[in-house]
Amino acid sequence: MAAVNLVTQAEYAKLRGVSPVAVHKAVKAGRITLIDGKIDPVVANVQWEANTRKRVDTAAAPAQPELLAAASAGGQAPAAQVAESGDGYNVSRARIAAAEAEMAELRLAEEQGKTIRVDAIRQALATAFAGTRDALMQIPARLSAVLAAEPNPAKVHDLLEAELHTALAQLATLRERVAPVQEEGAT
Repeated sequence: MAAVNLVTQAEYAKLRGVSPVAVHKAVKAGRITLIDGKIDPVVANVQWEANTRKRVDTAAAPAQPELLAAASAGGQAPAAQVAESGDGYNVSRARIAAAEAEMAELRLAEEQGKTIRVDAIRQALATAFAGTRDALMQIPARLSAVLAAEPNPAKVHDLLEAELHTALAQLATLRERVAPVQEEGAT
């Protein structure tokens, strides 16, 4: 059986290239186990890699600057490009930055009146179409008695045409009804 080379926490910190405080915290948190108060460097290295979150180091992530730069400049980092890059933490940060930049662009465009919320438009359209439908459906109730008593076919035609124009005029005012919705969405 091979002899186990045990070292102190300070010696392991030097071997690992980290501060003694980092090693002490890892031991205290249970990420590294001690053997009679000392550390087996081989076992500790495995435990360190498995149990310690990697530190964010900007110099250690040269493959990601274009993604982060695109995200911070308002560009979009395509999900496929982000997914292919490989470094999990930096990929997540790039995706978050890209999403935040896209959301900021959408908010700005909405405030500038360049975009309108889809749900607000759907509501305005539903209201307009329901009003037009109701107006069209009321024509028989309003005109049936008048048309039954009218012997002149031209007069019947004119009465029907006037009622249809009145009902369909609601659709012509749709733009005026959508504009307040756009104003509300922009504030």
